[in-house]
Amino acid sequence: MNLNHFSAFLAVAETRSFTRAAEKLGADKAHVSRVVRALELELGVVLVTRTTRAVSLTIAGEELAARIASPLAALEAAGSALVDRPLTPAGQVTLTTTPDIGRTLVAPMIVAFRTRYPAVTVRLHLESRVVALREARADLALRVGTLPSAASDGVKVRRLGELEAAFFASPRYLATRKTPKVLADLARHDGLWPASSKKKTFAPTAAPPRPAVDCDDFGALLELARAGGGVAVLPIYLAARDVAQGVLVRVIPDFVLRGAPLYVVTPPERPLPPRVSALRDFLVEQVPSALTARRGP
Repeated sequence: MNLNHFSAFLAVAETRSFTRAAEKLGADKAHVSRVVRALELELGVVLVTRTTRAVSLTIAGEELAARIASPLAALEAAGSALVDRPLTPAGQVTLTTTPDIGRTLVAPMIVAFRTRYPAVTVRLHLESRVVALREARADLALRVGTLPSAASDGVKVRRLGELEAAFFASPRYLATRKTPKVLADLARHDGLWPASSKKKTFAPTAAPPRPAVDCDDFGALLELARAGGGVAVLPIYLAARDVAQGVLVRVIPDFVLRGAPLYVVTPPERPLPPRVSALRDFLVEQVPSALTARRGP
């Protein structure tokens, strides 16, 4: 049954006039008459008695009007409350990204985010491989590098900044080895970086020295550098806290390896739920400045 038919009938019942009911509903008089007639046919009873001078309700019409007045008023009130209510973000939002970015970049931001939006809970899905939003049951993703499948997946992508890498070593390691000043000096050090040809080289004209430890996981390279295992190529944001605490030292400070863009990925649905758009907007606001602040000397 069409609720609009009941609303039209109730307007006629309350005003005892098709003309005044039409004015109340902002509709045409003939349309209101057709709607009430359609309701009568659907219910199989006569609801309204029409004369040239007046409109009156039948016994069935009086009974129906009494039954539907309160429910329709409640529905209207509920709808008005939703329209008038400010859309306060609430509920759970899921963000998927890599373990390094999740632990080092995102986790500290979540505290500030939840201070601003205490009714929103956050689920972090951290995985090294790239997973689709649907597979991870995620609302948002932070992705590094090129996103060739973004258009085909229909997702929305926004660039937040660029992840930069540099060389880092522990003071303990540097105390036993001469601190490298230029890239050529790295040939005399224990290198900690990916040697795969798929990784961007940090040597502009020649192949980089073969590392003492070849690893694609920057979390592991960070631990090796902390333990005094050599000179590591690390994302600057990942090493920033250790540099601030004196656990690591940046060497060859004028060198920066660029070229790994960071994106926030959202599903194609519009509009996004308030809890999702709140976290997305927070990341858009905070991540670029965090990346810039952690470059350091």
